[in-house]
Amino acid sequence: MPGEATMTDATGMDSGWMVRRPSDTSGTQGGPYSWEQLFELARDGVVPPTDLVWHPSLTEWLPASTVPGLFPSAAATIAPTPPSASPAPTQTTYAAPPQPPHKKRGALIAIIGLLVIVLGGGAAWMLLGSGNPFASDRGPSLGEVTSSVPDRSKLIETTTWGEVPANQLAMVMVDGSSRKDAEKTAKALGGTVVGEVAYVNLYQIEFDGTTEADLAAAIDAAEADARVDYAYPVSQVFSDAEIWGVRQSPYNDPVYAGGAGDGYKAVGVDKAWTYIKGAGAELSDVKVGVVDDGIFMPGEGAENEFEGNITVEFPDEEAGELAGRGAHSDGSANEAGSHGTAVSTIIGGNPDNGGPSGVAGPLGKKLTLSMINQFGGKYGDTTTTPDPEDPTKQVWYNGKSYSIGSLVAITKQIKNGAKVINCSWGNSKADPKDVETYKRFFTKMAADHPDVLFVCSGGNGGNVMDGSKRYPSGLPLDNMITVGALDKDGKTAKYADKASDDYEITLGAPGSDSVVGLQGAGGAEMQDGSSFAAPHVTAAAAILKSLNPKLNAGDIKRILTETARTSIPNLKDPKAPDQAIGAEMGGKILAVDQAVLKVINDLRAEKGLAAMTPEDLEKLGVVDAVAITGDIGEYQVKGIAEAVGAKGATLKIEVYGENNAIGGKTQQTLDAAGEVQWNVTLPEDKGTIVVTRLDSGAKSIITIEDIDINGHWSGTFTFTKVDIDASVAEQEGCTAEILQSMIGKPAPMTLDLTVGEDGQGTGSMLINFNAVMEEADSEPSAVTVSYSGTTLTITPANSMAPMTAQVSRSGETLNMTGNMVMESDGWSLAAVFSLSKPVPTE
Repeated sequence: MPGEATMTDATGMDSGWMVRRPSDTSGTQGGPYSWEQLFELARDGVVPPTDLVWHPSLTEWLPASTVPGLFPSAAATIAPTPPSASPAPTQTTYAAPPQPPHKKRGALIAIIGLLVIVLGGGAAWMLLGSGNPFASDRGPSLGEVTSSVPDRSKLIETTTWGEVPANQLAMVMVDGSSRKDAEKTAKALGGTVVGEVAYVNLYQIEFDGTTEADLAAAIDAAEADARVDYAYPVSQVFSDAEIWGVRQSPYNDPVYAGGAGDGYKAVGVDKAWTYIKGAGAELSDVKVGVVDDGIFMPGEGAENEFEGNITVEFPDEEAGELAGRGAHSDGSANEAGSHGTAVSTIIGGNPDNGGPSGVAGPLGKKLTLSMINQFGGKYGDTTTTPDPEDPTKQVWYNGKSYSIGSLVAITKQIKNGAKVINCSWGNSKADPKDVETYKRFFTKMAADHPDVLFVCSGGNGGNVMDGSKRYPSGLPLDNMITVGALDKDGKTAKYADKASDDYEITLGAPGSDSVVGLQGAGGAEMQDGSSFAAPHVTAAAAILKSLNPKLNAGDIKRILTETARTSIPNLKDPKAPDQAIGAEMGGKILAVDQAVLKVINDLRAEKGLAAMTPEDLEKLGVVDAVAITGDIGEYQVKGIAEAVGAKGATLKIEVYGENNAIGGKTQQTLDAAGEVQWNVTLPEDKGTIVVTRLDSGAKSIITIEDIDINGHWSGTFTFTKVDIDASVAEQEGCTAEILQSMIGKPAPMTLDLTVGEDGQGTGSMLINFNAVMEEADSEPSAVTVSYSGTTLTITPANSMAPMTAQVSRSGETLNMTGNMVMESDGWSLAAVFSLSKPVPTE
């Protein structure tokens, strides 16, 4: 018929769709959208049937209701709009305003509809923010995703596949097949479809099986069906630690003392944030997805690394936040809260509340961490028991999750808008067909949605990996980074799985002695594993994405690998040769500082600006402060900036202490490198002085308090880690089991100090190991000490490593808390100690 456009379907029209309201004459348009995005907007009611749509293959705007497949009643024939319709859109694109959290979407859509009715057209859209009125912060649709958790009573131990459900299998249909085809196959097996990942034609089938023979027969029968590409069991997945001011960084917290922060130093975390501050970089929002075992966030008054800093969301409220803390496989309490809490702490732990800080924690509200618990809800199941410390709470343990449930969780993170997804888990003995399904998924994602990056742990089996038996990691794709575990000195961790011809380890990151929380008795909770190497890289990727949102997954992987270091210096002995990173770990170690430097200079180049050196950025990103003493309570305070930008730098002083007074303007500006000064009075000769550099936010804090640390201290010393080869233990006349039995058992400790006004001194230390192990010898050890500000460094004369502690006052008691980390070939130790003594009387 003349004047009528016809189209049988939307084949070949996968992208380029534009949308506008029929009553709008302002020219405001939404898009361009992919077909999946348009379909989801229509499904959610954001694009109603009355809206107008356009595609480059069409000559005019058409009612959305007439697009085949977009709405259930859509016709196959598309009628043109009246001649008065606006012309086809130009190439102008519009920024997308943020959408509300997913769980409130329906309510907001109703409000939007009301506003459109009341205000009409473009005016209503303007209330939602400038730009694209149809946009969503959610990711692509990817089709239907569901899974069914196997009944534990149906689990059987097989000779081929390990522990799997006898009554479930997974099957991947051939291209072009539909759910109806899968249902026909399931019916032929005497079963039903109970789960699916439509994006890769994967279906979960439940049937009446009780033995390994039943399962094998069902798999053979499924694969005999021409509609089925292949089938396999539903396998499990498994989770894989002068009075100078102190330049303020969340990474010089006492929890990182005594070598506990060496991992962050090795990958340049602190320098990276100094560079970002020095560059005055503008940061954008970024969403990180974590598929793990949930987050435990204690109640009010307890240490919580997430509330009040980053944004934490749970796309599936039944599988996210944990009601109680987790337990290790041996039943002991997980001081980090849970495996997922530990992973999330490394990514985004709060840098402002003391204790552990995440690599990307300083992003603050720019960072959204999206958690799905693959061991809960519809993805897996967990056993719980009452918390012995609080019977009203539950401790969970022995969680089980399955390959299809984990893939569903990943898909939901993508649909929720996550651009970097952390997977610190896997199966290294999987059926190759299971591995193939994951490979198809990630390969398809790389082609269809190259903006989503997957960061996976490399595994903890200590083996050269067979890539045909491990998922989800090891694929040489632009959208995947597989991270191997390194010790903090750059050596390959003895438990780390290694690269092979068919298994990529992209690069290494610190996995051993990772700080993942605080222990109840004080000090750092440290744990090992490639599970904790991966989130270092996930956080680095999030930082790069925040610096430059235009970077896709391939860009980020390229930058991180190109800037990674091939060796690192020996932090304990600067004269020792650098430690080369093993080829089995990709021959590289993450370098967050170098990656950030590259992105900063790439952005500067786009603006025609000269590159900046690390030295330039470091000087611009820090400030020093020094207080010179005069009469009692009188101080001359200097704020020092070694470099300033073209607009100068303003330094601000804040003083905290009773009846304090500041002489001079509290804010003073430097036009060039130099110093400003103030006169400060603290009548009690006690207080805190903070000097802040307003252009970068850098701070330096001077703590003035007359703490007499001389005298007798007493308390406890507790091993948190004892990792020793059996042969080394035998050389010491002991066994590894006996030494490891000391973990978590507080041993009495005393420390007697004599320290001069210069902060240098000596002392005697005794740790009574006899109290926790009869075979142990305990003798006093001479020590030398160095005391500056509130930091005490203790160096024993015997073979023990230096110990670093922080000293504080609480009422009439002085407290000292610190860490010790020791390691050598064949063994490593970690411990915390806590001592106290009364405040000396006048």
